[in-house]
Amino acid sequence: MRRLLVLVMCLAAVLVAASPVAANNKPTTGDRINLLTPPLTFTAGAPFYVEHGFGCDTTSGDKASDCMNASTHFDLTVDGVLQRSKVDVDSQPTLYTKRFLTNYPAGLPAGSHTFVGVWFQNGSFYATSTTTITFN
Repeated sequence: MRRLLVLVMCLAAVLVAASPVAANNKPTTGDRINLLTPPLTFTAGAPFYVEHGFGCDTTSGDKASDCMNASTHFDLTVDGVLQRSKVDVDSQPTLYTKRFLTNYPAGLPAGSHTFVGVWFQNGSFYATSTTTITFN
């Protein structure tokens, strides 16, 4: 049983180590809407994207596993609907970033839209941001 546990842990480590290469540099559309400094208005129908996540710097004592594990994530809802996102991972020798990208190539229709972002680190609630943006 112990051998199986060690094997599973080794496989998990290989998958985590391999995933940054596969998920790196996801293309974005239009301008970024940052939920921490959102615009009050945005052009209806114009392409945009939302991308948030976590960064870990091992030189300052962070552990890469705090950023890279599956229970560290960012959830985005727009008008109460959970949005799909793509994981965008970058790794350098001492810096690891894991971001969650949602593209809107056709933008959103005119009107007010409420964006809610929720950050989870290691499965625990970390932060939230709610903003309403008027698209016109």
